[in-house]
Amino acid sequence: MPQTERLGLAALEYFFAQHGWLFREQPTQDYGIDAHAEIVADERPTGKLLALQIKSGNSFFKEKSGSNYVFRTDDIHISYWIGHSMPVILALYNPETKQACFQHVSQQTVTSTGKNWKILVPDGDVLTAPERTLQWLDSLTQPEPYIRRLNRLRVDRHWMDRLAKGYEVRITFDKWINKSLPRYKIAISSEENTEIWPTLFAPPGIGVEGMLEHFFPWADFSVDEVTHVASAEEQWEVEYVLWRDPETGQRGYSKSFEEWYRPPRGIEPVSRDGEIESYSLILMLNEVGEAFLELDDFLAQ
Repeated sequence: MPQTERLGLAALEYFFAQHGWLFREQPTQDYGIDAHAEIVADERPTGKLLALQIKSGNSFFKEKSGSNYVFRTDDIHISYWIGHSMPVILALYNPETKQACFQHVSQQTVTSTGKNWKILVPDGDVLTAPERTLQWLDSLTQPEPYIRRLNRLRVDRHWMDRLAKGYEVRITFDKWINKSLPRYKIAISSEENTEIWPTLFAPPGIGVEGMLEHFFPWADFSVDEVTHVASAEEQWEVEYVLWRDPETGQRGYSKSFEEWYRPPRGIEPVSRDGEIESYSLILMLNEVGEAFLELDDFLAQ
C-alpha cells in the first residue's frame, strides 16, 4: 500500500485506539473496505462493528460544495457499500493538515451524477471532537444480536482462513487472578501477523473456557505444549536442582524432569506467579468455523 494511504490508516488506528475501540486493518481484499472498527464499552468488545473506507491524500480535499467536500466514485463501489452488512463510513484524511472527515454511506448521503455518484463529506475534523464522533458512530450500529454475531464472524474470517490453509494460529493472554472481575489481555497471531486486543473484562463466574467460547466460537483449543514444557523446565530447574559444577556446567537433580513433569490436561496456564496466570493456546477450526467459511463463500458469490 502506498505511503500516503498508510498515513490515513495509521491516523485512524491511533484515533480509535486512544479511545479504547478495536481497529482491524483488513489484510485480505474486501472490495472497498480498508478496516473494521468495533465499539468497546466498559472495556469489553460489544460486537457492534463499522466498515471503514479510508481515502488519504490532499486530492480528496480539492473539490467543495458549500461546507462539504465532494467525493466521487462509481456504481460498483456505491452498490457494494450500501448493500454491506455493516454501516460503511467514508473517511477522508489530509496528511498535510492531519484532518479527517467522515460520512456514513447510505441511500440518503449518495447522489447520482448520471454516469457516476458523489458523496458530500462534511468539512469538520472528526479527530478533534472525539466524544461527538464516537457517539455518532455508535448510533449507526444498532443491528439485532443475530447480525452482530454474524458480523463478528466476518471480522474473524482472516484467522479462520489461516487455519483452513494449514497455518498455525495461537492466542496468548494473561488472567489476573485476585480481581473481582476476571480480566484478560489477548493477542492472536499467525507468523508475522499479530492482533492485540485491549484488556477484556468478563462477568464473575465466567471462567477461561467460557471466555474462549464467547470470543472464539469458531475454534477449539489445545495448550501450546512447547511453551508449557519450556515453562515447566524453568520451574523444575529452580525446585529440584541439588548441585552445579561451575567448570563443566553439569547439574544434579533430586528428581528427573520426566518423573516430575505433568502434561497439560484441558485448558490450563503455561505459567503462574500467584498474581497472573499466563496462557498460550493453539487454535483449531471447529464445526462452526468450517460451516461459516462455506456459508460465507456461498453468500459472497
